[in-house]
Amino acid sequence: MADRVLRVSTAVVLVVGLALAGIAAREEPVELLFYFTVQVDLAYLVVLLAGCGDRVRTALTVYLVGTAVVFVLVLANPWSGYAMVATPEARGLVSDAGNLLLHAVVPPLAAAQWLHRPPRAALRPAYAVSLLGYPLLWLTVILVRGAVGGAEDRYLYPFLDVPRLGYPTVALNAVLFGGTLLLIALTAVRMSRRRAG
Repeated sequence: MADRVLRVSTAVVLVVGLALAGIAAREEPVELLFYFTVQVDLAYLVVLLAGCGDRVRTALTVYLVGTAVVFVLVLANPWSGYAMVATPEARGLVSDAGNLLLHAVVPPLAAAQWLHRPPRAALRPAYAVSLLGYPLLWLTVILVRGAVGGAEDRYLYPFLDVPRLGYPTVALNAVLFGGTLLLIALTAVRMSRRRAG
C-alpha cells in the first residue's frame, strides 16, 4: 500500500511539475527537452506508469538525487557563482513552482520509493560507474550543440557556459558533478548490498 501511495504521489508531482515547466517554456518547448532534469523526470514518469527493472529504477533515482543536489547547492544558491536565480528563465511563479517540484520534491519521493522497495539483488560497484555513461552522452550533446548553435543560452546551465568559462573550467565542473553522481551511485550500491546481505 505504501509503495502504491508513493508511486501515485510521485507521478502526480511529476505531471504537475512537467506541465508547469512546459507552460513556462511555451515559447521554446523543444528547448525544454534538452535539460538533463526534464529528460530524467520524463523517464522516471514512464517507469512509474509502466514499470521497469531495478537497475533502471536505481539509475533514474541516482540521477534525480544528483539533480536535487546540483539544484540546491549550485543553481538555486545565490552564493554559488552559477546560480540561475538572476536569469529571466528562472523568474516567475510558474517557472519557480515547476523547478521546485522537479528538483526538490520529486527526488526525495523517488529516494523514499527506492528505500521502500530496494533492488532485489545486490548491485556491484561497476554498475555505479556505468551510470556515468548517460550523463557523459548528455554532456557531449550539449557541448556540441553549444559549439554549433547561435543562441546565447545554448549551453543551458551556467556551469557549462564555454564562452564565459572556457573548456578547462567546464571540464572541471563536469568532473565535479560526475564525481557527485558516482558518490550517490556508490551509496546506492552499498545500501543494496546491505539489504541483500
